[in-house]
Amino acid sequence: MNLSDTDATRQIARYRSLVRVIATLSRTAQTEDLLRTMHQQVQALFASPVTLLARPTAGGGWTVQTLESDVISEQWIGPRRDGLLERVVAGRVSLENDLPAYLDREQLTVVRVHYRADLPHTLSWMGVPLRAGGEVLGVLSVQSYTLNAFTPEDLEFMQLLGVQLGIVLENAALHERLQRDANTDPLTGLLNRREFAARGEAALRAPGDWTLAVLDVQDFKRINDEQGHAVGDVVLRGIGEALLDLTAARGQAFRLGGDEFALLLPFGTGRAASQIRTGLDVLSGRVLPARPFLNVGLVACRPGETLTDWLRRADARMYAAKQAGVHLLPAPEDTP
Repeated sequence: MNLSDTDATRQIARYRSLVRVIATLSRTAQTEDLLRTMHQQVQALFASPVTLLARPTAGGGWTVQTLESDVISEQWIGPRRDGLLERVVAGRVSLENDLPAYLDREQLTVVRVHYRADLPHTLSWMGVPLRAGGEVLGVLSVQSYTLNAFTPEDLEFMQLLGVQLGIVLENAALHERLQRDANTDPLTGLLNRREFAARGEAALRAPGDWTLAVLDVQDFKRINDEQGHAVGDVVLRGIGEALLDLTAARGQAFRLGGDEFALLLPFGTGRAASQIRTGLDVLSGRVLPARPFLNVGLVACRPGETLTDWLRRADARMYAAKQAGVHLLPAPEDTP
């Protein structure tokens, strides 16, 4: 076999490796899982001790994630008018086999995301932009501790990988957006009834105490009739914000439909009642065009009951609260 045959065989093997890497990444739908898989696959493909993925942030700058010495680290780097990442996006740099000399010549400084005194500094560096639909999604870089570690062929493979990785990242973001839209109420930002069914079933199977609270707005129809549906929407959004705040640390908030909401809280009814009262106090202090009066019924789950039974009991307590004219009415048998 002559030299050209050897080169052709090696290139074919490498293309096959590239195809396998792209196929592996394409099967990963969640962005965070994708990023970890990307680091591992790229590091293996280029036999590189360091990989870096920088993604632009909305306010400028970059969220930079590296895999070095089997440790993934992440930090934010502020925007620069003429930094190394910006030069990659502009097409001004892609491969440097003596990075310190390049930085000194260009009078550039770089930030090491993951610093350990026992690890050497990067000497060879290669980076490509990641794009999809004309939008810059990030910069992918591989780095080595030795001089002259990369070849023009390496760069060609990086560029091919960068094109495919941009598409994979865009697809993952689209998948997550569609999933979020399918499970989220568009008006309030709360999880919707479909997601309540899934998470309610999971709570019934989970160990520990769980409390279900059902809430509705007293005379919500009157708010819509007297002040208009736009005002009603503002009220519902205000309630949604208050419930998101209430469950920020623990628990989940849902809009079941209309003016009806639900909470799943991973503790007993006594603590749940106290937390909801606090949330209602916060809601009453919000500046809203109409002050909503929330009727609340909450009950603890019972062994062996279905989600329909659990929801029916909470509904009954909520209607009892509405008739009694009080904010909160736990079921007597659930009250500590």
